[in-house]
Amino acid sequence: MDIYYKVVGSGYPIVCLHGNGEDHHIFDEMIHELKGYQMILIDSRYHGKSIKQGELSYQQMMKDVLNVIDELKIEAYDLIGFSDGGIVSLLLGMNDVRIQNMIVIGTNTKPQMIKPMYRFFDYLQMLCLLPFCLYHPQARRTFQLIKLMETEPFIEYKDLEKIKIPVLVLAGENDMIKEVDTMNIKKHLIYSVVKIIDNANHFLLRDYFNVTIKEIKLFLNTCHKET
Repeated sequence: MDIYYKVVGSGYPIVCLHGNGEDHHIFDEMIHELKGYQMILIDSRYHGKSIKQGELSYQQMMKDVLNVIDELKIEAYDLIGFSDGGIVSLLLGMNDVRIQNMIVIGTNTKPQMIKPMYRFFDYLQMLCLLPFCLYHPQARRTFQLIKLMETEPFIEYKDLEKIKIPVLVLAGENDMIKEVDTMNIKKHLIYSVVKIIDNANHFLLRDYFNVTIKEIKLFLNTCHKET
């Protein structure tokens, strides 16, 4: 299979989707905290050990995840998606009835919902990478991945109403994503709760892990509590 994935542990399956320019190792610390679950860690297309060819889009990444789920013959699962992985999670939530619960972290619905300062930095990076793209494959991939963030996604808020499962929406108080987008995502997800982490930036799984994992565990424990 062209898409690399790693299965850790046993129990109820949770699919984990990383952000732009990362790989499945962003969840290394989390897998030690979420005992009793089967963690499925996926490297998105053009990332990590996955294929570096084909269409680069969030829709294609969604299809890649569905292929992994089908290959593993999973009938029901939860999702944890960070940043770009959160975008893919929202798309999956609108298309796959096997998802039971979802956590999205630092997720945006449109490129313009990234704060202007960060968008300026992205364009500056792309400009600096241009001369190297002629002969350096890694520079070309980095350019393509940054361009992806600046041209996609385009998720309409009303379409989020198709997601009829419990969703935890996490973001940092000083996130690179505009808070209005985070709150609108929450507003249009029928069964959702939002948690803004005080004084935190975008990288909740890296820089604010302890408080973030506490919220994640509380949500999962509530969703999977035996009645």
